[in-house]
Amino acid sequence: MPTLRVAFPLVGLAFLWTSFGNAGAQEAGQSSTIAEQQVLSLNYTNNGQHFAAALGQQIEITLGAKGACEPQVSSPAIRLESVALDWPPDPGISTYFYIFDAAAQGEAQVKVPITDCSNPDLPGGATFTVTIRVGQAAGEPSAPYASRTTDQANPALWKNAWVNLEGNFLRQAFTPSLPRLTGVEVELVVGNPGPASAEVTMRLLNPKGEVLSVVSKTVAVGDCGHVLFVLPKGGWPVSPGQAYSIEVSCGRGVFGWKYVVGGYKNGAASFNGKPLVRDARCTFLFRTFGSS
Repeated sequence: MPTLRVAFPLVGLAFLWTSFGNAGAQEAGQSSTIAEQQVLSLNYTNNGQHFAAALGQQIEITLGAKGACEPQVSSPAIRLESVALDWPPDPGISTYFYIFDAAAQGEAQVKVPITDCSNPDLPGGATFTVTIRVGQAAGEPSAPYASRTTDQANPALWKNAWVNLEGNFLRQAFTPSLPRLTGVEVELVVGNPGPASAEVTMRLLNPKGEVLSVVSKTVAVGDCGHVLFVLPKGGWPVSPGQAYSIEVSCGRGVFGWKYVVGGYKNGAASFNGKPLVRDARCTFLFRTFGSS
């Protein structure tokens, strides 16, 4: 489970309970854009409530906290995909997006500790709880919302080349053709012995190199071939034809990012700010997903 922790001083619980929950709160599942209307959006004002979701629907729980805690999910009907930190982080209580996929028909209770990750049931502690029933909607696609439409992709055949994620700044440029980026998928490989899983972080950068979004997830060594990072808010608006970048990192040395010589034509890979291979244009293996 991604930690996405930022070291900030403690602040009053009164702000914690009300932050990002009341002012201008929308009805859950409603939003101002077409893309976000396909996302069930919840916040602290929905604590203790019950909702219905369609198979494949994206569910986002937005909470203010000092750090992201491990969600407790009672059944496989709801699957945690990613945890995003609102960027730039607030110097106090930050906003976290817990992004889930309605993965199977059934009902699940989701509990997210807020004030104390390791002791969520302590008296006086704040915990967000919601129950969601997932059903099959007629005519609705069952594929996860974030990965329904491929935008950019590197289809090159991998020939066993990779770069370790730990301690390196690995970046892949890409040029979107759709106006909203919903997800980013990268192809990783187990490069070194280590733990059974590790936290991997993806950063989305704009054409100026500024960070737009930070998304993390726990990746198991047995399931690292195609790692999907889901963007919050139903996706991030981008400018088609402009060059954006994705950066991938991991604090443990277990994973490497696959790359090839040549490959994707609308952006190149870089290693610590330099070309990945001297005198050769290289690209990491990735896909992006989008919507209009």
